[in-house]
Amino acid sequence: MVNSNESRTVTIRGLLVPMAWDDKGNVTATAISTHLKEEYLVDQNAWGEALLAFLRQRVKVSGSVVLKEDGKKVITVTKYEVLEE
Repeated sequence: MVNSNESRTVTIRGLLVPMAWDDKGNVTATAISTHLKEEYLVDQNAWGEALLAFLRQRVKVSGSVVLKEDGKKVITVTKYEVLEE
């Protein structure tokens, strides 16, 4: 269950990493791992799905973040940019 009172808009930078796979090995969930060792699960809306093409690359994303009751942060991406190394 999501606590909607915790929603806020942020911009974060980090490495896009896979978090879950289906039976065929396809990535079904991703997260952004920041240099501060924070992890933001990526909501799989159209923008989140578009990010799948950039797995294991550094990205800058903007969107709204909600804090779930289990303490995990979920970002609904509204804008992204792939960063150069």
